[in-house]
Amino acid sequence: MRQPTNVVNNAPDFMMGWDNGQPVLVRPSEVLKEGLGSDTAAIKALSAGSWIRGAKAPQPSFGGDAISLSQISIVAGAPTVTVTTGPNGMPALKIVTGVGAPCDIAIPGMVDSYFHGDAFICAHGDRSTGLDYFTFYVSQNDATYTNGASGFVQYGLTNPTSNSFEQQGANTYHFRRAALTPIGAPTYPMQIGQCKFRVQPLAGQTCTVFIYAVGIAPVARKSRICVVWDDGYDSAFRLGVDSFGSRGIKQTMAVIGSVQGAGNGYSTLAQLRAFVDSGNALVAHGPWPSDATSQGSNIVDLYAATGDPVSNAVADARAARQWINDQGLSVPGFEKCYVWPQGKFQAFSGDLRYLNAMRDAGFTTCRNVGNVVGSAQPASYNFDATSKYGHMALPIIGHTWAGTTANEATNITNITNAIAAMATNRTDAFLMLHRVVRTGTSDGAMGAAGGISIRQGDLETIAAAIKTQIDNGTMDAVTMPELALSNGWWQQF
Repeated sequence: MRQPTNVVNNAPDFMMGWDNGQPVLVRPSEVLKEGLGSDTAAIKALSAGSWIRGAKAPQPSFGGDAISLSQISIVAGAPTVTVTTGPNGMPALKIVTGVGAPCDIAIPGMVDSYFHGDAFICAHGDRSTGLDYFTFYVSQNDATYTNGASGFVQYGLTNPTSNSFEQQGANTYHFRRAALTPIGAPTYPMQIGQCKFRVQPLAGQTCTVFIYAVGIAPVARKSRICVVWDDGYDSAFRLGVDSFGSRGIKQTMAVIGSVQGAGNGYSTLAQLRAFVDSGNALVAHGPWPSDATSQGSNIVDLYAATGDPVSNAVADARAARQWINDQGLSVPGFEKCYVWPQGKFQAFSGDLRYLNAMRDAGFTTCRNVGNVVGSAQPASYNFDATSKYGHMALPIIGHTWAGTTANEATNITNITNAIAAMATNRTDAFLMLHRVVRTGTSDGAMGAAGGISIRQGDLETIAAAIKTQIDNGTMDAVTMPELALSNGWWQQF
């Protein structure tokens, strides 16, 4: 029988954990004694005797505590470059360009490394600091750029709020092999003769960026998709969960504990227990109050007029997390996870209060509703390389109802195409689901575009598309707590 007061079930006397970058031995009782919201419980993430490290984390070639000017050289432009403490408190390379003048920074320490095709830059900078885009260049065998590759990443967001791509903290730019432009006739893996990145300011502006880390990695062996059911509806169990379970696809359910088991279209505790016992996971969702007004809101707006809106929002999230634990429905890593109601985690652009407070409460892995399908932004994510704020706003590839049967057909095709593209590029994303209805449900009953229902037949199409990629060996289906337990080096920024 599950023990409702224990975070880790069937745990040994001592377990491996991770505390401030160092391996530690931890007693499970320490987690219980200090509580789910404590730093000990949050940081010392426990699994059955081992710590799950990020299987896709890039190798850092530059950055961390040892940053120095001797590690870089200016090969174009005349920027002012210093080593300082960045806005997040970490050592950083500060680059200030001239007005409208780009600069190229080479990293000699990467010469002679083998480059398999993916590169990453973790930096603080966006349009508010004058940044237009980053370009990454690699020259094969020598510094002539006769053969090699280049690629640029441009977010181009003005005053983003609750956005998956930019939260106006540190951000990881992923230059993936499939999107690189060949220079000459490169071959992979290539020996690096020179590696540099360009900082391109907006026209007529200077640009200030803080570079925390640069890394390279082989193209990952597999992509990862995390199927998450929001809210905990009964229809998900009656019409949806088995579409994935029958194909061996792991699932996560983001539940609002205050409404579970109370009828009104929500799940029963028996359904939730069977879901977890089948190898799936529950994570926290909200808002916690069960009244209709609260359930139609989010934890930022709901508490905005209270005396301490941030603390009250975090208390709401902690209540949802505690409920899962109290029912004996926890799995390792669940305590780090949260799904933002309505995808809102900022009251205004650049608002980091909620992200910081949630991290202080032990939440490190959060899902947003930012949809990368059809977006002008690069739909390219390696979750193990995201910054700490990026890991608090992870994106989706759908689903919301498209408004008509014809539009929905296009919508489902876009989602299945995104699944195939994820598998090809070995990138990561979430699939968001809510209610399921019968295949023959009319458009009128489905409601306006943006609704949260999906027809069972369309759900089968999506599940089959995921299963195809799993069978091809190009995709893994993971739970959200499994993603949380892969947090590593890059999430310090």
